[in-house]
Order: sequence, then C-alpha cells, then structure tokens
Amino acid sequence: FTEFRGKPYKTVHLDLKGAPPKLNYLRKILPILAAAGCDALLIEYEDMFPYRGKLANLSAGNAYTRQQIKTLLSWAHDLNIEVIPLVQTFGHLEFALKLQEFKHLREVPNFPQEVCPSRDDSFSLIEEMLRQVMLIHKGIKYLHIGADEVFHLAVCSECMARSLTSKEIYAEYLSKVAEHIHSTYPGVKPIIWDDMIRSSPHLVGTTKLPQLVEPMIWAYSPDVPQLISRHVMYWYTKYFDQIWIAGAFKGASLPTSLLPNLELRFLNQISWIQFLKRIDEPKIAGYVLTGWSRFDHFAVLCELLPPALPSLLLNLHLISLACNNQSIHEQYLYKKWLTSLSCPNNLHFTSTSLKNDNKKIISCNFPGVDLYEIIINLIEIKSKINEMEETLTKAQGWMTKYNVNHNYTNPWYMQDYKNLYVHNAVKDVISFKNYTKLTLNQYFDKHTINEWIEQNIEPLFATLRYLDKTTSQLMSRTV
Repeated sequence: FTEFRGKPYKTVHLDLKGAPPKLNYLRKILPILAAAGCDALLIEYEDMFPYRGKLANLSAGNAYTRQQIKTLLSWAHDLNIEVIPLVQTFGHLEFALKLQEFKHLREVPNFPQEVCPSRDDSFSLIEEMLRQVMLIHKGIKYLHIGADEVFHLAVCSECMARSLTSKEIYAEYLSKVAEHIHSTYPGVKPIIWDDMIRSSPHLVGTTKLPQLVEPMIWAYSPDVPQLISRHVMYWYTKYFDQIWIAGAFKGASLPTSLLPNLELRFLNQISWIQFLKRIDEPKIAGYVLTGWSRFDHFAVLCELLPPALPSLLLNLHLISLACNNQSIHEQYLYKKWLTSLSCPNNLHFTSTSLKNDNKKIISCNFPGVDLYEIIINLIEIKSKINEMEETLTKAQGWMTKYNVNHNYTNPWYMQDYKNLYVHNAVKDVISFKNYTKLTLNQYFDKHTINEWIEQNIEPLFATLRYLDKTTSQLMSRTV
C-alpha cells in the first residue's frame, strides 16, 4: 500500500464530553498510543474545557482545570504528539445553547443545536470560545472547528431575509470563522467535518473554503464506498490542498453500546484503506480514529475509553502500517496488537476471533482490562436477567400479565420464583455494583461513575424490584 504521500498524522480522537478520564489514566495510555504510532490527538473538550468570564457557565462542574489541560499538553509534547483542539462553531453547540444566556442565538428557538449564522452575537460567542481555547493551546498547527450535522440551516427569519441558499449561508459563515482564525492566529489551519459539503462537492470551488480550511471526511461503516463516492473524493482532491480521513474505534454503533465491535471497527479501517487505493493522488494530512463518548450532548454514554483500548490499539496499528506505506500482514498486525495490550504469548487472534472471541482479551494486562472484564460480565448479567424476566412473565404460566391483572396464580410457584431466582439475582447485582464502582473510581470522577451506574446497572434493579414486588403480591393471596 503506497497511496499515502508524506507523513500523515495518525490521530486519536478524545471525546471528553462524556466520561472524561482521570488525568492519571491518560498519562498511562499516552506512551502506549505513541508506541503504536499515534502522533496527534484530536481533543474535543466541549463542556469539559474551563471557560472563564462570561463563558463560565459553559463548563461542567467537573471540567478539567487549566493546569490539568496544560499538564496533558506537556505530556503530549514530550511524546512528540501534536494536539488539535476541536471547538464546535456551528452545530452541536447544545452545551452552550441550552443555557438561558445563549438561548437567543438558536437557529430554531425550540432546538439548542445550531447558532444562527446571521446574528453578530453568534460570532461573538464563537470568537470568545476560540480565544480562550487558543490561549492554552499556543503553538498548534491545526484547529478543528466542527461544523458537522447542522440540521437546521437558514430557517430563521434573519437567515431567510438574506435571500441566500442554505449552502451559501453555510459557506459564508464558515469562511468568516476560518478567516478570523487565519488573521488572529497566523499559521493555524482550520479543519471542518465534511458532511455538510458532501452532497454538493462540486460547488465547493465557488466558495472561499478551499483556501481557508481542510475537510475531515468521516465514514464509520465497514463499507466506506457506500457513504463516500469516488465522485466526492475527486472534487475534494481537486479543490483542497489536503484532506483528512476519519474512521472510528468506538462510539459508532448504537448510542447505548457498551463495547466496540472489534470486527466492525477493524473492517471500517480496512474499507477506508482499500477505498483510498482507488483514489488518484489523495493528499492526506492525517487519518483520525474517532472515539465518541456520546452521540451528542444530551445522549447517554456509549462505550467508555478504557475498555475500548483494544479496539483503539488494533486500529491504530493498522493505520500506522498503512500511513507508513508498510505491507499489512494479518498475523504480524495481530502480534503487534497483542504485544501492545500486554497479552500472554500463547494468545492468538484471527479475523474470526475478532468476531467471536472478545473474552480472550481478559487475559491481557493493559490499563483498563479490569473494566473490560466488568463490561463483559455486565453484558452477561443483563442477558441473564432479561432471560429470567422473559421466562417468569411470559414463558411460564403463573406470572403473566393475565395472572397479575387478575391476581390469579399458584402461590407455591411465586415462592420458588422469589427464593430461587429473584433474591439470588438481587444479591449478585448488589455485589457487582459495589465492585464496579470501586473499579470505575480508578478511571473516572464521581459524576461519571454515578451517571454510568444509573444508566447501566440501576435498570437491572428496576427489573428485579418489579419481579420481587409482583411475586410478593401474588403470594399474598390466601384464598
């Protein structure tokens, strides 16, 4: 594979808007990532950045301190890892637009996703966000300004009064933001997500964008050509000096996923690499492995970073080989991967193993393996409790909706259900919850721990409470 020219950045995305790791965990994994080829971090702070002054309310109560961020940046610098901050400037501004003081900047009053690009105050907000972030990130080469998934565009009265198309308003606003960056922070190149220009890439040449930004083309499917056509790539490579590629190592399946699907995440990068072989003269600045923690600011947590480290390292080794124009031999790749996870020498993987043998990774010794094992156990516990509920309330004939509605059953069976199934399950889940909280405390603060427990373990108690209450009610009948 020889399609990459130069030295594309092998970039890892840290999405800190959900389950932000403790700094000491990041310190442990950064050298491991660097050894696997990572030479850039795309850091998406959102509300974890310590904004000040009139923007103080943008920051979450558990935001990193400025000193913590400076410490993280110094670790990256010592490892020769370039840092690229990501500051949303158009869409996905829920963390700001949910607040009363910025509500008036919404494009649609009822939806807090996008700022109105036609209001001066919108630009003032973005300008100040950029100023505060850049104050800490001095000397950077790139700044990602987001601009993806602007679902509501040119629909407010101010925008409609301008008699411009939605694409024209989008390009004009982004050009204004990018020009501000070029003039205020010389030498810093803005990056944007590409999805909003993907449907009409041939029109990009009629805008200022090619001179101002570099697009990051994202596709997380095992079939990249289904999402990104060669036609799109033709126009991108024609107009832009450089492009960026983005696959995903986590956060690209369901919004409630617990573990990345190793096979699908691996096939996503394989598909990208094979697709790029067919593109003439791709000028690739970097390849990013995104790792979303939430699908947006209001979504629940998806996969946590520590148990996703196996997926991250597998795909990082893969893209490092590709970006360095080295041949990709399956067993050589798996050996490098398992070595970086500190796995026993007798552990082997194949393409089939990626699909079926996730449990084997428990025998490794990477930072986060204990949490990986907990997630594996949680998936099994959830399955057992769901199966128990299905069996007791549907498959068996004494605790169905009919029995409950009519208070009509054999109490002897209820006694067995309660003593043999429900009580034992409650004990197991209590023990599991306590151990999980202790383990999570190694990686996350109390806010993340409480949120994750409420989203993933408390529903198990809710199911068991229902079964316990129902069996008790049905047992209480004496005639």
